[in-house]
Amino acid sequence: MNQEEILAVLSHSEAEAKSLREIAQTMGLETSSYASWIQAERGLSSTLRKLIKWGLVACAIRQNVNGHRFWYNIYWKNEIRASEQSVTEEIVVRQS
Repeated sequence: MNQEEILAVLSHSEAEAKSLREIAQTMGLETSSYASWIQAERGLSSTLRKLIKWGLVACAIRQNVNGHRFWYNIYWKNEIRASEQSVTEEIVVRQS
């Protein structure tokens, strides 16, 4: 699992943003058992935190309206200005 794979499944708008579970399902990660879901969730969370820090991904908190009312994060691609993009790409290359 790398940054490019995650960015490929994220939408460009907050209206179409995805939760961690939706991102994992879109990427085809194994989430059938609790242990496999925890492993996938930890990997995705770690990478998404880095992408948020670098400004490539935006995040918001939503509350589930169906069933249990729990809070969860949604993620989507952040719009980056051309001047910031070259600096961000350099950071990503150095971190990889």
